[in-house]
Amino acid sequence: MKSRVLFLWAVLFLGGAVAGYGGEWFTGSWEAAIGFSPQGPQAFSSFESTLDVGIRVEFVELSSISDFIFDGWLWQEFDAMAGIGPVCFEGEVLFEPQSASFLYAQGIFSLEFDPMVVRFYGAFTGETQSESLNYGGVFEVYGELLGGLVTLQSLTYLGATLDEITFTAAATQTDSTLLTKTFLTDPSATPPGTAFSGEQFTVTANAFGCARLESITLFSATGFESEELELALGPLFGAPLILTLDLIYETQTASYVFTPSLETDYGCLFVYTTLVSTDTVIEAIDVYGIKFQATIGGATLTSISNLDTTQYVIIRPEYGWFIESLADALEDGYLFYPQEYWEVLAFEAQIPPFGSGLSFAVETCFSTTDGLLFEWAESTMGATFALGPYVSMSTGISIDTDGFREWTLSFRVAW
Repeated sequence: MKSRVLFLWAVLFLGGAVAGYGGEWFTGSWEAAIGFSPQGPQAFSSFESTLDVGIRVEFVELSSISDFIFDGWLWQEFDAMAGIGPVCFEGEVLFEPQSASFLYAQGIFSLEFDPMVVRFYGAFTGETQSESLNYGGVFEVYGELLGGLVTLQSLTYLGATLDEITFTAAATQTDSTLLTKTFLTDPSATPPGTAFSGEQFTVTANAFGCARLESITLFSATGFESEELELALGPLFGAPLILTLDLIYETQTASYVFTPSLETDYGCLFVYTTLVSTDTVIEAIDVYGIKFQATIGGATLTSISNLDTTQYVIIRPEYGWFIESLADALEDGYLFYPQEYWEVLAFEAQIPPFGSGLSFAVETCFSTTDGLLFEWAESTMGATFALGPYVSMSTGISIDTDGFREWTLSFRVAW
């Protein structure tokens, strides 16, 4: 009995020491969400959970990120960060636990001395049944001149690019944001090795507060590839209009491409447009989307309209809530609303104290399936209760034309 009491006191003492002093060492969070389907063939419709555990000692920080869904343990990622003065290192390693296979590793070494930054990006991809192990790197030199009015960037490709690489898991639950993992350095574009594979030199200049010029010169391993000039002017004539002109020269085809675009941003109103042109003649302005967002006090109203559902889709708020072409959304790995959804209305209200109280959100979607202007498709309502920045609990329901579709419960704990 006495030994049990001593053991209990020892546990309490160590727990208090870790909470009181070790709180500066240990960091992390755990969040989980589960969905119930009253009318579905199974009681549970969705599940996802992320456990992020880290330790920080002096200038070194290590962390482990584990993702889970209904299919089981989805991803296992290990991150490392260390920095001493101007020298910094960041590393990431990704595994697939289901097959116990290595997928990807990335390391970034940085040396900063104002106004210049020198970085080296190195990456490996694991061997699969269809592809062999691949590796490569990128050497970057970046600098800012004249207080940031002029920036210079040189990227030397050594068997890799910075066009990002995305890993997508095959699972029965297809609507989870955890299904994809995206990293910056992509060594899969060229054969394995660190031989010279290309060079990109970028210069940007800002002038008069309304003009921005960007020049991108691209070389491949065999020589000159292309030269792209982009000129952005705006706001023009006191109106929030931004005109962007792109000129692309390619020597292999001995041709150029004139790609004009128009961007309008009236504070709370954003209009998505493209300029219809033939050669160098602008014929019309095509408006394919409108987004309205206004915040008053603790309430935010958002309306986003897709006026051309044959080519564009509405990207979900987890990725920024905007309108993009279907081809680009698939290439970028974004989750989006069904293509026939042309309008999404959302309202969110927070009850003070902000960040540590109750918040309520409702979202309604309209479709074009039957050709009616206001054809209701689905609505989602939810509430979140936060106990400061460390603990929060949420619940929500989704209703569509077939009735009560899903009820979700989620929580998040951070330390």
